[in-house]
Amino acid sequence: MQTLTNPVKGLLLVAGMGIATPAMAELNPGSVITKDGAQITPTLTTGISSNDNFFSTPTDEESRLIWTIAPNVDALIEDGVNYYNFNVATSTSIHNKDSADNFTQVNLSAATHNEFTSKHRLDFNATADWLFEPRGSGLTEGLGDAVNELVEYQQQSLNGRYEFGAESSKAQVALMGGVFNKKYQNFRAISQFRDYDRTTLGIVGYYNTQAATRTFLELKQEDYRYDVIDANGISRDSDDVRVLFGMEWDATALTSGSVKLGYQKKDFAAEQRENFSGLSWEAGVTWQPLSYSFVDFSTSRAAKDPLVEGDYIRESVYRATWTHDWNDQLSTSAGLSYTDEKYVGEIGRKDKTSNANFAVSYTTNSFGMVSTYVDFIDKDSTQDALKFDRMVVGINFTFALKAN
Repeated sequence: MQTLTNPVKGLLLVAGMGIATPAMAELNPGSVITKDGAQITPTLTTGISSNDNFFSTPTDEESRLIWTIAPNVDALIEDGVNYYNFNVATSTSIHNKDSADNFTQVNLSAATHNEFTSKHRLDFNATADWLFEPRGSGLTEGLGDAVNELVEYQQQSLNGRYEFGAESSKAQVALMGGVFNKKYQNFRAISQFRDYDRTTLGIVGYYNTQAATRTFLELKQEDYRYDVIDANGISRDSDDVRVLFGMEWDATALTSGSVKLGYQKKDFAAEQRENFSGLSWEAGVTWQPLSYSFVDFSTSRAAKDPLVEGDYIRESVYRATWTHDWNDQLSTSAGLSYTDEKYVGEIGRKDKTSNANFAVSYTTNSFGMVSTYVDFIDKDSTQDALKFDRMVVGINFTFALKAN
């Protein structure tokens, strides 16, 4: 096993463990209903993909064939408008050249929704994940195959939201709170400086226009606390405050979505780090000119914590995806995205990442769905070692119970 002895750079934004995943099309898997009323829905996805630049390097690219198997079990209990949901999923990838690249990830999640009266609604969701960083990204970005062990980490989250006010009334208010924890499991000489906790508190005031539209004002604070002070002795702890004004609307004749625009202020505990204050936004809009065809647009801008290098990243993201159902069984999906990152903190690094993907999915009455896809990434950076392009081509088979 080779150890990481020097800090390495950055965070790969468009990441995957050597596999792209197409949209799930119109697959409606069947379920088993227990005597207690729980709805159990199992699915199994298997596939093979080809990655022509497995380590995300600018030269001397290495290809891999990757076999995947991903079982998933979802349990749902509904009680009128209330529900309780639990999900267990794993994903195993097996690589054709080196068993050191093989891994199994585990994802657990739970969610509840309760409406005590027409004026009181409460939601909780929790997750626990055991994950691996993609080769050539995260702590191993720019290192190619110099490190022969996958970087492993765990993360957990718990979030709650309470909303007061009838949905038909003129005004509602929502209170939000949550905690998140991330901890690396290996390469502790370097990764210990990236273990952190995040707490979130927020309040949103809504005004209902009575025309399937709500305007809102959102105030949210996120506090980042790192377990170990950075190797240079400068703390990475920060307090992040956002004030956003926005609008959300249900499906009209053509569109639905949410848009919010406002101000973000990120203050670091250490005076040596550069604070951020400026414009921030989040938007997601669906345009559906036909019942069987729709386009999703999304964009965001914010200052976020880097994985290793710099004080913060000023990130802007733009995405568009077109999904079209040609008939009850065949659908296609095509997407484009662009990410612009500026690293702040005496490093002068700038990254630009473009992504294009296309998928075809066909549902069958006999077993589930088959999907084939191609995913292309082109990353440009002011640091030559981080430039790369990569294409992944694959096919997935999703097996499910036949729906009633």
